[in-house]
Amino acid sequence: MWTGTSICTKSRLSHSYSALARISIGRLNNAYGNTVANQSKVNVFTRKRALFSNSSDLSNENNNDGSTSTYSAASGLLPPEQYESSKRVWLPKRINTQDGNVNIKASGEENDSEIDITKPYFWKRSIDETDFSSMRGVIDRIGAQEREGGRMRERKLGVLREDPKEDMRLLIENYTVPALASALRDREDVLQLCATLFAEQKMEELSMILRPFERKYVEKRRLSKINLDLTKGFDSANIQQVRKGLNRMPRRVSQAHSRRAGVVLPLCNVNGVPCVLFEKRSAQLRAHADEVCLPGGMVSAASDKSIVATCLREMDEEIEGIGEATVLGVLRCNWGEVHHLVGVAVTPVVCYIGEIGDSQISPNSDEVAEAFTVPLSLFLDQDHWVHRQDFAPTFTGGPHVIWGLTGYVMNRFVKDVLATYNVQCPSSGPKKWLP
Repeated sequence: MWTGTSICTKSRLSHSYSALARISIGRLNNAYGNTVANQSKVNVFTRKRALFSNSSDLSNENNNDGSTSTYSAASGLLPPEQYESSKRVWLPKRINTQDGNVNIKASGEENDSEIDITKPYFWKRSIDETDFSSMRGVIDRIGAQEREGGRMRERKLGVLREDPKEDMRLLIENYTVPALASALRDREDVLQLCATLFAEQKMEELSMILRPFERKYVEKRRLSKINLDLTKGFDSANIQQVRKGLNRMPRRVSQAHSRRAGVVLPLCNVNGVPCVLFEKRSAQLRAHADEVCLPGGMVSAASDKSIVATCLREMDEEIEGIGEATVLGVLRCNWGEVHHLVGVAVTPVVCYIGEIGDSQISPNSDEVAEAFTVPLSLFLDQDHWVHRQDFAPTFTGGPHVIWGLTGYVMNRFVKDVLATYNVQCPSSGPKKWLP
């Protein structure tokens, strides 16, 4: 069984979302729906006090463990009060509210206000420290504002996919250089023709040429995919469609590796719902304990005739009671990315293991803490995925976080195979089998 190299905890997941919402203090009120204009005088000062502290508070910051630290310029480690003093906030002398202006206390003035702008103020809580559920709400509101502002509407649809990186990846991996050069030449011819028609004011002819590139026609073409109906689970017909999708994937040129391994991506039905079977490694293992993985392991040169044989042997050893598996094909991945994740040449093999809802599945307690299924529909929901630069995609829609190599393989299966179809799935909850 194989997993990734660095776990992504819930706090680090929230960091991925909060990084998108680094907005100024002035916009923070709008992001939470609490504008200063809608607050009374007391609420204004109460909210400001929650966000800011004055200089007297800085000296009260201590280490969480009660210990003391040695700071020096040579080490680059600053005393906490010096570092925190860089988080300055300047407030206006008057705050506009719905009921009128509120004066803030200035030097020498007698005022019952709770803020004295003659003292330096500092912000205390960063966006990163906001709880995860609140951050999701903030990001949703920011997305709505950006769409209303017009920037999101101007985003182009790309050649194959809307996402620029995914579009470039598919173009590079699925088309030869001559094919791309020919397409570029054709596009240049079309642009030159359009420029000529515009110069001659032949608008009707120009409109006919450009109409297929309108957003509604592009979206209509992309929706005209072949349906992959999984509403009643996997059957012989849709299993054949998945097999064809795997066979259409571009073949990759890989170098010889001294260390090779294989993993199984086990498709199955649980009470008629299409799912994927996963393992959670035993806590007693020395490596990658308690992590989610796919069945699999290292190739045995003595007993394994092929990588498929390795995958099936390892799955039988790790989970008893699965029965015969139907091999659908190899999920061809970027071997450089896979080697970066685990340091081993891993080949994912997609199999169908049938209906297992009533099966007496028994994980091998020496290696597996539990086996569980996740409905395939959850993997198609992008809200359950976290993408970070230089890290494998992380899936958060199941009972455990799926990351590393397992997250990478599942994301590639969704994007390279399932995304080529118009997939129709039912919804279902995860099911677990304990040793």
